Amino acid sequence: MAIRLALATEDFGQPLRQAIRQAAQFRVQGLRLNARTEIGAADLTDTGLRQLRLFVEEHQLRVAGLYCPSRHSVADPQGLDRRLQMIRSAIERVRRLGSTEVLIRAGRIPDPTATAPQMAQGQPDDSDVDSLRNPFSFAPPPKLTQPSEADQFELLTQVLSDLAAAANHHGASLQVIISDYDTARITTLLSRITTGPLQLVFDPAVCVMAGRQPVSIFRSLYQSIGYVRLRDAQKDVDGGGVEVPCGDGAVDWQELLAVLAEAVQPAWMCIERTGGDQRAADVATAVRRLQSLLP
Repeated sequence: MAIRLALATEDFGQPLRQAIRQAAQFRVQGLRLNARTEIGAADLTDTGLRQLRLFVEEHQLRVAGLYCPSRHSVADPQGLDRRLQMIRSAIERVRRLGSTEVLIRAGRIPDPTATAPQMAQGQPDDSDVDSLRNPFSFAPPPKLTQPSEADQFELLTQVLSDLAAAANHHGASLQVIISDYDTARITTLLSRITTGPLQLVFDPAVCVMAGRQPVSIFRSLYQSIGYVRLRDAQKDVDGGGVEVPCGDGAVDWQELLAVLAEAVQPAWMCIERTGGDQRAADVATAVRRLQSLLP
């Protein structure tokens, strides 16, 4: 793989143009922009997009995709229309910025074989009625049910199919960020999307937090991977995990970077720090550490 390093402008905590100038001080090739806060919020016209692209290129950089941040999964019914509008806008604009990648959040992939309806959380049932202590108590109303995981999987498939078709029409590349690497579900999901290209975003920090080996996961899925987020993490005692600066976590970067370099297709590898009190400083340290390990 031809390793192309990128940085996320939002990690610098500055206005966009200042962040671009700061990122240009590092030996990287690209910048990943935020489709909502940096592109959508500015409501850029075609002329504005062209000027932004030229400003990036003047600093010897390229736009390395648009990230569409969302609090919920791309197919979550809550706020679905507004979320899809943001993503479609990014799809329509990304080529004008000289890039193709649009990154969206899919979260956890539901189990397509789980057809039983799910009970809504926090609903009382008959066991909550103490008829002996209160003979006048009434049984609670029936529990509300949520769609089964199979239904949620179907909705996710429909949403991704529509977005993949739009991306295909505009010459964009849809990149899906997931919260676990269940290879069976991933394979099933990708096989259902036939309207346009759909690729995975590989994130070693997610692998660590899910208790999986990053190198093993990448080898098993590399043909479906189109974008790489370079983040680090530590597994915690409660079974979860936390993101940490690159080099301070459980990722074996020397081994992983060597494996990434062996892959065939070129891809952007974006060094990111999504938490912490000194994100810009952590990014600067990560750039130095990772560049020293590049084969």
